[in-house]
Amino acid sequence: MKKKAQSISINTIVVAAIALVVMILIVMIFTNSFAGFNRSANACESSGAECVEECVSEGPILRKIRNDLVCYGPDGNPDKDKVCCQVVG
Repeated sequence: MKKKAQSISINTIVVAAIALVVMILIVMIFTNSFAGFNRSANACESSGAECVEECVSEGPILRKIRNDLVCYGPDGNPDKDKVCCQVVG
C-alpha cells in the first residue's frame, strides 16, 4: 500500500506570511511603537536645521522658520520656546 504525502501548498504559506506581517503591523500601530520613528522623521535637527529661540537673517544669510519640523527638548518632549530655523540658499 502506497501512502501519498500531504503538503501545504505554496499559496497557503504565502497567505499565512502576509497575514503574520499585517498582524505585526497592527500590533505596532496600537502599541504606539512607531512613535520613535515619527519623532526622528520630523525632528528639526534631522533636516539640517537648528533649534533657536528666534530665527533671524544675518546679512547675506537668509533663514526661514520650518513650521513642519519640531524642536525637541532634552526630555524628549517638544520644546515650545524654540523654533526650527533653516538657512535658505
